[in-house]
Amino acid sequence: MARSLPLRIGLTITAISAALTLTMLLIGFYLLSDSNTRPLNNLTPDNLAILAAAFIVLLPPIFILSRVLAGKILSPLHELTTKTRSYNINGNPVSFELDSDDEFGQLGKSLQDMQQSLRDSHAKLELMAYRDSLTGLSNRRGLHQELSKLILWARRQESRIALLYIDMDHFKQINDSSSYSYGDQVLKDIAQRLLQAVKQQTQHKQLPFPEELLVSRPGGDQFVIMLPDIHQIEEAEQLSCRMIDAVQLPFKISDRYFNLSCSVGITLYPDDANSAERMLKHADIAMCEAKRSGRNCARYFLPAMHRQVEERVMIQQGISTAIAENQLYIEYQPIVHLKKNRVIGAEALLRWHHPKRGRLGPETFIPVIEESDQIGDLTVWLIETVAAELRHLPVQKDAIKLSINISSAILNKPELAQQVNDALLKVEAPDHRICLEITETSLMTDIDNTLPLLLQWKAAGYSIWIDDFGTGYSSLSYLARLPIDGVKIDRSFILDFDNSKPIIEAIIALADTMNLLTVSEGIETPEQQKSLIRLGCDFAQGYLYSEPLLIGSLKEKLELQALRESRQTLKFRPRRKTKFPF
Repeated sequence: MARSLPLRIGLTITAISAALTLTMLLIGFYLLSDSNTRPLNNLTPDNLAILAAAFIVLLPPIFILSRVLAGKILSPLHELTTKTRSYNINGNPVSFELDSDDEFGQLGKSLQDMQQSLRDSHAKLELMAYRDSLTGLSNRRGLHQELSKLILWARRQESRIALLYIDMDHFKQINDSSSYSYGDQVLKDIAQRLLQAVKQQTQHKQLPFPEELLVSRPGGDQFVIMLPDIHQIEEAEQLSCRMIDAVQLPFKISDRYFNLSCSVGITLYPDDANSAERMLKHADIAMCEAKRSGRNCARYFLPAMHRQVEERVMIQQGISTAIAENQLYIEYQPIVHLKKNRVIGAEALLRWHHPKRGRLGPETFIPVIEESDQIGDLTVWLIETVAAELRHLPVQKDAIKLSINISSAILNKPELAQQVNDALLKVEAPDHRICLEITETSLMTDIDNTLPLLLQWKAAGYSIWIDDFGTGYSSLSYLARLPIDGVKIDRSFILDFDNSKPIIEAIIALADTMNLLTVSEGIETPEQQKSLIRLGCDFAQGYLYSEPLLIGSLKEKLELQALRESRQTLKFRPRRKTKFPF
């Protein structure tokens, strides 16, 4: 222990002093005695008693002197130890300097320098922990700290706070098209523009802390602004407009110009939430709603948004379990040859039998899953399941084909496209009787990257159809380059047949010119069927022919169709009458 060091040193000095004292006594006794008597060899009891008494008398003073000497020598060290124990990085500074130039004085100076170095390092760490190194704004941790302080202030003042969550639209394109250094400089410029917008908005307000702390960068291309002491909700909307306008101004970095927009989510204290966590969560939800609403706009948080988010999370977290526990299944809607009135194929429609919510249609969960990478796993499952169920269908003269919808989210992400491509090339589909349906918009979004993938699928034996044709923006020059087999006329044209008839005629004529087949979706009445036959459409699907069927029901339907056709082609010869002789 530290306090026993003087005692140990004192005892050591005492032991050494005692040994020296005893030695000196023996030498003195020897010198005072007659050398012929050899006293050291012939000590009498009286002599030993005198020697022991002298040693005992001299030992206590020697021990006391050694302790005093040790304490005197080690007092600077004891002082430094006491100061070191009282030192706290968050407390008041401690002076380690001593009034001496010996080794202890040098040690005190070293400790003094170490204290200053520690405080400087601590200040830098504090700055790194609460500040964004790129823009100098508060980071996520600093934002949470300042927002919590602001909520306490607003609670005492009985005032309102607006929290604005800002996310740049398509910021990734800057890094992809140039370099991260350009993107970093744009982020710095955005931070300055947002600070300027906040200063303009709050120039007449009494703020609880400087404007710089009202703007934060929690990460990436996202920023958060706190607007305290608002009296009208319109103040938050006014600030959001300032920010949107500020971001839309071109950014000039070196010799290049960049254009951006942003989406803003707004939430209010205490109207929507009463804690920093919930305010940030609600503002983020509102920002995502602004993204879904077309971007470059602002949206206020509404309670319904929270329920939608919870449902989206439930779907995204549950789809893996649904695949593993066979909660997913497929229904097939037959596709009919209009002139022959026979089933020639079917479109695979994904269904989810949720353990709590029951049967879910694709319109409920597919758009949510498309926003995550899980759409890749789901599509692979769909491909493998359709290929397996295709083997259960009866083999007919004209092979039945099953159609699978390929999401645009897959074509827009190379890693997902590769995942689905591997599944398509690996799966063993009988006689390549699988068609791939891809929406017109997703094909035309990035045709240069999509085309090689389509050519690879075509070479592998898959038929490719453009789904929802007529609702996108196809260019005829691009359309001619695509390795497609046909187009599907969107059901919206069929529902409004009278007004859409010229468009339907144009689509059919265009397909006929390009040697493509046509399928009309959503046929529900005989009149629609007759009109499409007159216009020259090849195939159709809809509730007029059949509702979506499970694979077993589709198999029965095809077997009945095959039986009916076999009876129609069977020729019966009349039996000859037997002539009886009379």
